[in-house]
Amino acid sequence: MFRATLALWPDNATLGNFASAFRLHPVGMWFVNSVVVAGAVTLGKLFVSLPAAFAFGVMSFRGRDAAFALVVGTMTVPYVITLLPTYVAVAGVGLYDTLTGVIVPTIGHCGFVVFFLRQAFKALPRELFEAARIDGAGPWRQMLSIALPNIWGAVAAMAVLSFLGAWNLYLWPHLILDAREHKTLSIGLKLFATTGEQGGEWGPLMATALLAALPVVLLYLVAQRQLVSAFATSGIR
Repeated sequence: MFRATLALWPDNATLGNFASAFRLHPVGMWFVNSVVVAGAVTLGKLFVSLPAAFAFGVMSFRGRDAAFALVVGTMTVPYVITLLPTYVAVAGVGLYDTLTGVIVPTIGHCGFVVFFLRQAFKALPRELFEAARIDGAGPWRQMLSIALPNIWGAVAAMAVLSFLGAWNLYLWPHLILDAREHKTLSIGLKLFATTGEQGGEWGPLMATALLAALPVVLLYLVAQRQLVSAFATSGIR
């Protein structure tokens, strides 16, 4: 990084920086914390968004359009505006410096997931649900047995995007997490740049950055077909 000339491959390639990274900081714990946060946020957003999207897209009830407009309206609120009240609320209930304090408020930012899944539900033929109602199927059975099997591509796309968003979270975890062992990878990377005799442990930093990038790259490679298919058939232009 500090050499005078640019080279695509180092003169003395080594894997020693990975060992150094784990020796300098609890990188393994950071990795586990990131997996827990990203996984819990993804499952939480789907758990909240799927029933809401089904209700907005398929069911009929008073105030449906107004409620959906309110959900969509939350997407226009800048993220930074909510940081201070969210911080006060999380600290007030004793969740400061906990992964739960990172996860729960992040799940609440699911307006786009609700909007996207609603479009997928609305694209399904109404006759499917009318036939199900005639056969005695309630709303939950209609969603789980009829609707979900037909929109797995959209669900997979939202799962991937939610995971990526939670994996790359920086500002909110940086505010709420204090103890070094509680940090996520995105926060822990900063510690490599502020330690060391020369102002930063750049080799271990890049090794840890590679570890942070690998899961999301692999996830995208596995789910890229679902991502393309979901956006191509969702009706969003």
